[in-house]
Amino acid sequence: MNVQLVTKTQGVGKYEGLTSEEIISAIARHGVIKEDNGKLVKYLMDNKHWSPLDMINFSFEVETSRAIARQWLRHSSLKPQEHSQRYSDKVIFENIELRKEDKINRQSSTEVFNPIVEGNYDTIQEDIQADILIGDLLKQIEEAYQGLIEAGVAKECARMILPECTQTTLTFNGSLRSWLSFLNVRCDHHAQKEIQELATLVGEILEQEMPKVFSSINWKKGMFM
Repeated sequence: MNVQLVTKTQGVGKYEGLTSEEIISAIARHGVIKEDNGKLVKYLMDNKHWSPLDMINFSFEVETSRAIARQWLRHSSLKPQEHSQRYSDKVIFENIELRKEDKINRQSSTEVFNPIVEGNYDTIQEDIQADILIGDLLKQIEEAYQGLIEAGVAKECARMILPECTQTTLTFNGSLRSWLSFLNVRCDHHAQKEIQELATLVGEILEQEMPKVFSSINWKKGMFM
């Protein structure tokens, strides 16, 4: 998994050279440019005046599994563009971390483990460790996929056999307000571990871009909006 900043709003005219924080403040002041150490943006957030935060945008390129990508797509204010498998001969599977099911919260998982799986499959008669089972299955799928391609099957058809752990790349564009909403939900401890880690990478990049604002909010814990 990986996240990188692709684009961000740049000022022109009298806004040229301003930081993202300064652009928001100037727009909120109806064009008056004034240094306030990020206090105005924090005031806007504290008082739920979100519209000035819709005036700047950031785009991120994200590498993740198909399963986690679906969770990103639920954030409708973020505009996605997914790289098509039709144009790639390469298949990458994301690492699968096995965790125990939480006994109380069905939306969550607990500690990492590697159980023994009973051998009750047609091709597996003996008990086998889960990581070995997964590795063998993914190898078979990759070989089958490449075999279909070599046999002349269109990629748009062959990709139907690829599993949820197949890596995909997407680009998401959104306003600062949308990204704060994303962090609010996906940095929360109820979110799946994998998307929490990706959301943290997004937050760390935004923190570098807007240090004055992000130093005043507890974005890593979520629930600040």
